[in-house]
Amino acid sequence: MNLKDFEYVKAIAQYKHFRKAADACFVSQPTLSGQVKKLENELGVTLFDRSTKQVTLTAKGERLLTQIEIILEQTQILKELAATSNEPLQGKLTIGIIPTIAPYLLPALLTSMKAAFIDSQFSFIEMQTATILEALNKGELDFAILADVPELINYHTVALYKEDFLVAVSHDNALSKHKKVALSDLQGCSLLMLSDGHCFKDQAQKFCFSAGVDVSNQYKGNSLETLLALVAMDDGITFVPKLACTDRVGIDYLPIFPNQQRNVVFACRKHYPHLSGVEQLGEWLSAHPNLKAKLSKNSKDLG
Repeated sequence: MNLKDFEYVKAIAQYKHFRKAADACFVSQPTLSGQVKKLENELGVTLFDRSTKQVTLTAKGERLLTQIEIILEQTQILKELAATSNEPLQGKLTIGIIPTIAPYLLPALLTSMKAAFIDSQFSFIEMQTATILEALNKGELDFAILADVPELINYHTVALYKEDFLVAVSHDNALSKHKKVALSDLQGCSLLMLSDGHCFKDQAQKFCFSAGVDVSNQYKGNSLETLLALVAMDDGITFVPKLACTDRVGIDYLPIFPNQQRNVVFACRKHYPHLSGVEQLGEWLSAHPNLKAKLSKNSKDLG
């Protein structure tokens, strides 16, 4: 038996189809089927029930698959540990980034990032947090930029910055006369939020619920920019991460008390081969003057 045979078994269990599994493993179906049959003979068990249109694991196959997945995972960790070095990040790097960070962080930093890390080719993909974690697990992403959430306990993280939440209100809204607002001041307001799946929404809702603030069902989408367009029309208010508080006609940004924040981090697999490079990039980003200037900007100068 060999590791490639284990990968074939895992693929068949995932796709429940020999041809689709063969395509995913970039081999012919006869090769895959023959190797799996050889493995079954060597182990003395039948791993798959082939009697139905959809291939399924047998009871013994289910038990053995658990061990096969452990072996493959530990093998990947061994490879990554062997590759770990103090070399900087090099080559093509695929980075996941959540939608409430990407439009506001990348324009300010990407050009200088490319200049500072000339041996790296950065490719960014906007993804929601759950999709990012799945892609990290599969090795489809090198690392990601996202808000810190409890699920990241199983990943290596590098702190980048802390970011205040502010309330965006129309110039015509009565709240715009305030210098800052308490969460209790928002009771009775039409509070606009992003749709489910955005960690920004989850974080904002936690402190909204604790203050007894109801969320409006008027708009549920993926665009913070759409929320802000509605705010400018005085059709509701919304929470905004500080980096997103760019100058917009008709909108004021008000600090909240007690202060509400989110932590933004790099996240990668714990055994990612170039952890030192991720740390180096994180230090560079955290110290970038454009980022520091925006995060320290007074809220009265943002609207």
